[in-house]
Amino acid sequence: MSNAKKTSSHRKLFTVGPNAPFPFTEAYKSLRTNLEFLSASGNCKTILITSSVPEEGKTNVAINLAITLAGSGKRVVLVDCDMRKSTVSRYMRIPRGHAGLTNVITSRDVSTLSTALVRMKETGITILPVGTIPPNPAELLATPITEKIFGALQNAFDYVIVDTPPVSVVTDAAVLCRVADGVLLVVRPGVTTIQGAQLSKKNLEAVNAHILGVVMNGYNAKKSGRKDGYSYAYSYSYYDNKQQGSDE
Repeated sequence: MSNAKKTSSHRKLFTVGPNAPFPFTEAYKSLRTNLEFLSASGNCKTILITSSVPEEGKTNVAINLAITLAGSGKRVVLVDCDMRKSTVSRYMRIPRGHAGLTNVITSRDVSTLSTALVRMKETGITILPVGTIPPNPAELLATPITEKIFGALQNAFDYVIVDTPPVSVVTDAAVLCRVADGVLLVVRPGVTTIQGAQLSKKNLEAVNAHILGVVMNGYNAKKSGRKDGYSYAYSYSYYDNKQQGSDE
């Protein structure tokens, strides 16, 4: 496992931490609490993060959720499975060409996993970069070795956070549902349509995915007229399907 220090990227990444607005950090802590409650009541270690379409901020959510979980003393690995438009390595300044998930898959040797993992000292999380971008992502992810890799990660970490492409655009996220304990769907006001969210839900249900809930990214509660302490543009919302019903 190699070490890397997080530095600034040409793409903006707003993360939880001492300089982040209080409501922003508290929103992620609330999400963490919900997930920890689910973990206590059942197996919920591997969490897949997806969205309906690009530009909804799923990678931002995946990174911040991983950092927040690590902040409570958990061992967390963030797996970049977006082989279509990978941004985790760019956000976290992991060198281009660093070995990653695809290299471990093609090697068919789970023992090579240790050389691909990158420990981020400042945030306390470990990252499994995407690796060499393949021409056939969905087919590669569907291979049996992928399940073995995730099995090894589940044994080594308390949480495995998986960043995937939008579920309504390509099938990669649906393919990965077989190794995930649950799915969080990221939506963004002004980007996500009701029809798009419904289609994503339908696609996930078609592969028997366990949809944990929806994370509303970029919600500006001030514009909505809310007066409570969480009315900031960086607010995130967590909804449990059992509480919200099926007509999302």
